[in-house]
Amino acid sequence: MTTKEIVTQVIEAFDNNNVEKILSLFANDVVWSMTGTGITIMNGKAEVEQFLGGMDEIKMVSSTRDHIIVEGDTAAVDGLVKCKGKDEKVFEMFYADFYELEDGKVKKLSSYVIDKK
Repeated sequence: MTTKEIVTQVIEAFDNNNVEKILSLFANDVVWSMTGTGITIMNGKAEVEQFLGGMDEIKMVSSTRDHIIVEGDTAAVDGLVKCKGKDEKVFEMFYADFYELEDGKVKKLSSYVIDKK
Protein backbone atom coordinates (compact mmCIF):
# COMPACT_ATOMS: atom_id res chain seq x y z
CA MET A 1 0.00 0.00 0.00
CA THR A 2 1.13 3.52 -0.69
CA THR A 3 1.49 6.19 1.99
CA LYS A 4 -1.60 7.96 0.64
CA GLU A 5 -3.65 4.74 0.76
CA ILE A 6 -2.60 4.04 4.37
CA VAL A 7 -3.36 7.60 5.51
CA THR A 8 -6.72 7.52 3.71
CA GLN A 9 -7.56 4.25 5.49
CA VAL A 10 -6.68 5.82 8.86
CA ILE A 11 -8.96 8.78 8.17
CA GLU A 12 -11.80 6.50 7.04
CA ALA A 13 -11.36 4.39 10.19
CA PHE A 14 -11.65 7.55 12.31
CA ASP A 15 -14.76 8.59 10.34
CA ASN A 16 -16.29 5.18 11.10
CA ASN A 17 -15.19 5.14 14.75
CA ASN A 18 -13.33 1.90 13.98
CA VAL A 19 -10.72 1.74 16.75
CA GLU A 20 -9.60 -1.77 15.75
CA LYS A 21 -8.81 -0.63 12.20
CA ILE A 22 -7.00 2.50 13.43
CA LEU A 23 -4.81 0.40 15.72
CA SER A 24 -4.05 -2.07 12.91
CA LEU A 25 -2.56 0.79 10.89
CA PHE A 26 -0.40 2.11 13.76
CA ALA A 27 3.05 0.77 14.70
CA ASN A 28 3.30 -0.79 18.17
CA ASP A 29 5.55 2.08 19.29
CA VAL A 30 3.53 4.86 17.61
CA VAL A 31 3.78 8.35 19.10
CA TRP A 32 0.68 10.50 18.67
CA SER A 33 0.66 14.10 19.84
CA MET A 34 -2.46 16.26 19.74
CA THR A 35 -2.26 20.00 20.15
CA GLY A 36 -5.30 22.23 20.48
CA THR A 37 -6.78 23.53 23.71
CA GLY A 38 -4.08 21.46 25.44
CA ILE A 39 -1.42 18.95 24.55
CA THR A 40 -1.92 15.20 24.69
CA ILE A 41 0.91 12.80 23.92
CA MET A 42 0.36 9.06 23.55
CA ASN A 43 3.29 6.64 23.43
CA GLY A 44 2.49 3.22 21.99
CA LYS A 45 -0.63 1.45 20.82
CA ALA A 46 -1.83 0.72 24.36
CA GLU A 47 -2.04 4.44 25.21
CA VAL A 48 -3.75 5.20 21.88
CA GLU A 49 -6.27 2.42 22.50
CA GLN A 50 -6.94 3.72 26.02
CA PHE A 51 -7.41 7.27 24.68
CA LEU A 52 -9.75 6.20 21.88
CA GLY A 53 -11.68 3.90 24.22
CA GLY A 54 -12.22 6.84 26.55
CA MET A 55 -13.87 8.79 23.77
CA ASP A 56 -17.12 6.83 23.95
CA GLU A 57 -18.90 10.10 24.58
CA ILE A 58 -17.69 11.61 21.29
CA LYS A 59 -18.32 10.03 17.90
CA MET A 60 -17.03 11.10 14.52
CA VAL A 61 -19.70 12.08 12.04
CA SER A 62 -17.55 13.03 9.05
CA SER A 63 -14.41 14.77 7.93
CA THR A 64 -13.13 16.54 4.86
CA ARG A 65 -9.72 16.09 3.34
CA ASP A 66 -9.02 19.50 1.90
CA HIS A 67 -5.39 18.70 1.13
CA ILE A 68 -3.36 15.50 1.17
CA ILE A 69 0.31 16.07 0.49
CA VAL A 70 2.58 13.04 0.35
CA GLU A 71 6.34 12.79 0.07
CA GLY A 72 7.80 9.35 0.56
CA ASP A 73 6.75 8.01 3.97
CA THR A 74 5.44 11.39 5.15
CA ALA A 75 1.99 12.89 4.61
CA ALA A 76 0.08 16.01 5.64
CA VAL A 77 -3.72 16.23 5.68
CA ASP A 78 -6.00 19.07 6.67
CA GLY A 79 -9.71 19.65 6.73
CA LEU A 80 -12.78 19.92 8.90
CA VAL A 81 -13.98 17.22 11.26
CA LYS A 82 -17.57 16.96 12.50
CA CYS A 83 -18.27 15.13 15.77
CA LYS A 84 -21.32 14.38 17.90
CA GLY A 85 -21.25 14.47 21.67
CA LYS A 86 -23.12 12.23 24.08
CA ASP A 87 -25.85 14.89 24.21
CA GLU A 88 -26.23 14.52 20.39
CA LYS A 89 -24.87 18.05 19.92
CA VAL A 90 -22.74 18.34 16.76
CA PHE A 91 -19.52 20.36 16.82
CA GLU A 92 -16.81 21.02 14.26
CA MET A 93 -13.05 21.42 14.39
CA PHE A 94 -10.42 22.30 11.84
CA TYR A 95 -7.51 19.85 11.82
CA ALA A 96 -4.06 19.35 10.36
CA ASP A 97 -2.44 15.93 10.72
CA PHE A 98 1.16 15.07 9.91
CA TYR A 99 1.95 11.38 9.45
CA GLU A 100 5.30 9.61 9.44
CA LEU A 101 5.21 5.98 8.31
CA GLU A 102 7.69 3.19 8.80
CA ASP A 103 7.32 -0.31 7.33
CA GLY A 104 3.77 0.47 6.18
CA LYS A 105 2.54 1.59 9.62
CA VAL A 106 1.96 5.00 11.20
CA LYS A 107 5.01 5.56 13.41
CA LYS A 108 4.31 9.19 14.34
CA LEU A 109 1.18 11.31 14.12
CA SER A 110 1.12 15.00 15.00
CA SER A 111 -2.42 16.43 15.13
CA TYR A 112 -3.42 20.06 15.48
CA VAL A 113 -7.08 20.85 16.14
CA ILE A 114 -8.97 24.08 16.68
CA ASP A 115 -12.69 24.58 17.29
CA LYS A 116 -14.68 26.08 14.45
CA LYS A 117 -16.41 29.14 15.82
